[in-house]
Amino acid sequence: MILFRAIFFELLAPFFMTLMVTAGLLVTEKVYRMVKLLVDQQLNLEEVGMMLLLLLPQVFSLTFPLAVVGAVFITVIRQSMDSEVVALRATGRSLLSYAMPFFVFGLMVSLATTVITLWLQPLAGQKYRQLQAEMVRWRAETKLVPGVFNTEFGGKAIRIGARGEGKELRDIFIADSEPGADTSVIIARSGRIDVDDDSGQVVLRLRDGEIYTMEKKNSLFRDLHFDTLRYALNYKPSRTFNVKSIRTVGTLDLIAGIRDPKMKKRKRDGFNRELQRRAASPWAALAFALAALPMALVDPRSGKRAGYMRAIFLVAAYFIAWAAFKNLMNAGRIPPEAMWTPSALICGYGMLRLWQINVDADSLWRVFWRP
Repeated sequence: MILFRAIFFELLAPFFMTLMVTAGLLVTEKVYRMVKLLVDQQLNLEEVGMMLLLLLPQVFSLTFPLAVVGAVFITVIRQSMDSEVVALRATGRSLLSYAMPFFVFGLMVSLATTVITLWLQPLAGQKYRQLQAEMVRWRAETKLVPGVFNTEFGGKAIRIGARGEGKELRDIFIADSEPGADTSVIIARSGRIDVDDDSGQVVLRLRDGEIYTMEKKNSLFRDLHFDTLRYALNYKPSRTFNVKSIRTVGTLDLIAGIRDPKMKKRKRDGFNRELQRRAASPWAALAFALAALPMALVDPRSGKRAGYMRAIFLVAAYFIAWAAFKNLMNAGRIPPEAMWTPSALICGYGMLRLWQINVDADSLWRVFWRP
């Protein structure tokens, strides 16, 4: 138990150190994008800070498994170079008992990553979209000053008479800023600016109005009354708005959609792919913990460089396999459940390699065949 606690707590410092480095690198790229938005869209620092905060679950879902690799390799290489592993094996202890704290540590990180991936990340994605929508809506609304014609909405001249309670607009007038062969005028008693949830487009939801249309070619004049009208506006900032994505759908909603017999098969399959992706990806942390341990064991006389190169190879091999399986799944060539395969392969390799070292087999071939 003393050995378990000593190794487990030694893993914490390199884990958080690696987490800060990898998360910092990813956040730096997102900060660059936010600064560009800060300049182009005239955001304030509070909005940028909130957007970065909502992006952290996405960052941590990727960096937690990477931090496990760093923690295991740094800890095991340090103990190998100080001959602590050699001393442990000299006492007759099995490497399997030495691997137990690494297994528990990887399991705990996998469970934490599962919580982030299944619940926090979709929730943060929803809040991020709501924040974006409110920012776009508010900026579009501030363009409309009562009593002044506005021409910043894609060739339309818009005028409002007054602002009502809340987000209500009164006495709305819309016409072509440059009349052509056919022209139309819309007059509405009230309305409000909103952002379409699916397309991310800024729209005016008008109520109780008329549409006046003049066709000069046929000299026809038409008058059409409407109770409600959705009028799309060509507002440039909305083009950078993230439209509704399956990544923002809650996990419980995904499960309910998969079980719903009325849902279309194509949408149900998309929900199942997303659910399997979310459920399988966190277990890379446990797979990395098991595979990194035997790969990080080095001879004290050989140096540390080879061990760190193996860490890079392990991460690269996993993500190449993950990307390949993801593309095959999206193409429909493999079932969604196959997304568990990369983690299972890495985990199986780690357990086999650890057993091989524990029984002093000089090659994997000799594990299965002894002359």
